[in-house]
Amino acid sequence: MQTRAFLCTALLLFCSVPVGHAQEKEKIALLLDRSPSAANAIGYVHVESLNRLMDEAGFKNKASKVVKEVWFISDLNLSDFRPKWEAGYAVLSQPVTTDSLVKSVGGYVDTVEGREVVHSPNQSYLVPLKDHPERLGILRPADRSLLGKWLTPSMDVQYTPFLTSHANQPESYLSFMMAVELKNVLSPVPLATRLATIESLKSNPPESVASILASMEGFSVIVGRQSLQQCIVKFEFSKSPASLKLIAPEMLAEILEKNGLAAPEVKTWKVTVKDNSLALQGPVTHATLSGLMGIFSLQSQAERAASRPMLQDDKKAQEAYTTKHYFDEVNAIVERTRDHKSQTTGAMASWNDRRARQIDELGTLNVAPEMVQYGTNVAELLRGNAINVRQTNIQAGKIKAQQSLDNGYYNDGYGYYNYHNSADYQRVTTAMAQGNAYGDYRNTLNQIDKLTAETRRQMTSKYQIQF
Repeated sequence: MQTRAFLCTALLLFCSVPVGHAQEKEKIALLLDRSPSAANAIGYVHVESLNRLMDEAGFKNKASKVVKEVWFISDLNLSDFRPKWEAGYAVLSQPVTTDSLVKSVGGYVDTVEGREVVHSPNQSYLVPLKDHPERLGILRPADRSLLGKWLTPSMDVQYTPFLTSHANQPESYLSFMMAVELKNVLSPVPLATRLATIESLKSNPPESVASILASMEGFSVIVGRQSLQQCIVKFEFSKSPASLKLIAPEMLAEILEKNGLAAPEVKTWKVTVKDNSLALQGPVTHATLSGLMGIFSLQSQAERAASRPMLQDDKKAQEAYTTKHYFDEVNAIVERTRDHKSQTTGAMASWNDRRARQIDELGTLNVAPEMVQYGTNVAELLRGNAINVRQTNIQAGKIKAQQSLDNGYYNDGYGYYNYHNSADYQRVTTAMAQGNAYGDYRNTLNQIDKLTAETRRQMTSKYQIQF
């Protein structure tokens, strides 16, 4: 748990409210005031600005234009990188009502605390606002009691100064912002044991590094509205992190890589230390940004709710649209998989396993059965590759363990020395394992491409629209 919590920190690095509230308070701060339960993560996305920056950087996949901005709070489970719950609001390019949402996403209308809401098949509650129909509230998972607490807040959560200060910062200059509270999450004892395996820390006592990291109170990541070349990440501790300044980029890159969260660009980031804060600044890549934005689901939930036309009266047309939407979502995940550049096979396996799980969680209401099967097949191929790679690595580890014992041999009373030491053999074993793993990965992508081409032809013929 301690290691995964720290890894979640590394991953995220590289990574409304009813009208009538005073406008001098930022939207996220208002969300915290109305939190249905204690939250440890907050975020904000100004989609238009982020799309412009991604376009200028030459990124192929951008956020949908039907959503203008999103702000959210969440209780993030640091052991598996998934929100226990998340709540927030999205500003859409077109107004929505309960009736239009039911027609576009399915589900049913419910009444909670005197408010009409929509229970979505994607296990979310959608809350349109009558006074501001272009604004949509979203709560996931679809926990009715949690929704009631959100609509009529009665909790008085005392948030730390770290989370409160980041919630109150002005949003007008942000394209992306996230902050996560980590006070009392990391324990230095198990953390020191884990850090002992990090190559970049060989010259640093792991106990000393663990002591500093365990004092972390939280971190924030900010992308402004000028360039993706200036992603700013800031860690805040209860003691000085000055001794980490020289090793921070290499250490974070290695931890990310070991756990399937490759972000090699962090090695080039500039590090500054002031008092009890350590900040890194540098360019963020497409793979890192997409992985970061994929942790939380509210933006994608808003896009699905806002982008689907009202086709309730034409069931075939609605099935065609939802089927194509599902197809596009699966292919976007495949492209993120293809663009991800892992430096180790273990990292590649972890990434592909997460992408398979992401496909599993896509909504399938009104999606053609053969398209659902397509998504299932793609997820199984990615998951199968992850399993094959891990098995290859385990086998290679066993061989290398045996090779480490074989430094020489004797025969018929005469001594013979094996001039090829164990390190030579282990390098060959590693190279062979990597070759087999990447070969299996390329074969997996080839199978997915063939499956995609076949499904595209089949669906285009069936619905007479281009998939």
